[in-house]
Amino acid sequence: MNPQKNTFSKRKVFGFLFTGALLGAAALYATHWGMRATSTTEFCVSCHSMEKPQKEWMGSKHFSNKFGIQAGCADCHIPHDSDWNYAWTKATTGLQDVFAEMRGGMPDKAAFEAKRGELAKQVWARMKADDSATCRQCHTPGAMDLFAQSEKAAERHRAARDSGETCIDCHRGIAHFPPEFTEGANEAAKHLSELAAHTPTDAKALYPVARLPLYADKDKAVEIANILPTAAMQVTGTDSNMRAVTITGYQQEGAEQVIYARSGKRIISAIVAEDALSRLQNGEYTTDDATGSQWRPVTLTAWVENRNLLADAQPLWDYGNMLNNAYCGGCHAVVPAGHFTANQWPSIVNGMVSRTSMDDAGKTMLTYYLQNHAKDLTGEHK
Repeated sequence: MNPQKNTFSKRKVFGFLFTGALLGAAALYATHWGMRATSTTEFCVSCHSMEKPQKEWMGSKHFSNKFGIQAGCADCHIPHDSDWNYAWTKATTGLQDVFAEMRGGMPDKAAFEAKRGELAKQVWARMKADDSATCRQCHTPGAMDLFAQSEKAAERHRAARDSGETCIDCHRGIAHFPPEFTEGANEAAKHLSELAAHTPTDAKALYPVARLPLYADKDKAVEIANILPTAAMQVTGTDSNMRAVTITGYQQEGAEQVIYARSGKRIISAIVAEDALSRLQNGEYTTDDATGSQWRPVTLTAWVENRNLLADAQPLWDYGNMLNNAYCGGCHAVVPAGHFTANQWPSIVNGMVSRTSMDDAGKTMLTYYLQNHAKDLTGEHK
């Protein structure tokens, strides 16, 4: 064997290996640099379609807070629990975003708003599937000092830990404005109006879809009360477009003008004019064990105009459920009606509804749906 030729072959192999190593190192560095460069918030918001999401993020606590910790786009949208998950999520979602941008899928704010709900559902589903891996990069449940949290927050975090809920179940409208899925609710409201327009004239029970006046007689000369949505009325007579009705319920001592649907439950059926209280047929007061207050059965007879009335309460409950899903599911997972008691729901709705675009009529209907399907009335979550 020629020693000179053998030496040349070794040098050639070494040269190939060295060159390959350099190229591999360069490729690795380029890949690493590319991954880092395209994971910065500056890169993420460089697309025109990200202008609105960027402004929403800049107004959130993930941008500015008392701890001085800032969570950027990649921190929330790309999981760091494993290199594979990081690379796969970045490649798949990143390419989707690039293709969408190239196609001009969201050229302006109106287009973005039209897709907000769809995009939010995609992100929520992905975070739900990976147990909120991106949230847990900064928020470690095991390291939480529950005693330093508010009583309500600590209670919810304990419940989530015990039930297996994940972060995104409750924390949705954190960095971006929550969507409202109002299309179904709007269709349900339209359906209610259509049903009310065709309520049978011989209906034996009626349920208002809106607040309506009650009168002393069929001529509507004297208004004696207002009946509230979903309250049950039994029909006792008819005359043209008027219906004679009976409302039965309960009266709490000290609040005699209010007729409640159930004893001890503050589900308002009707509000009676002060000068019409003598028209009420009253029973005897008894003590409600849960509240310690005095309640008695009452009955009111009146006349109501045959409009905005249904012969069946179920469409009202369907509408209330739709409202709960449409307006309340943007900030957190939808809380079932059976999660709280009938007396707890009104204050909860009042505290949350200001964060939505729901009007007063929707708020009223949602409250009555939740109250009538509360855990102390149904015994189960619905």
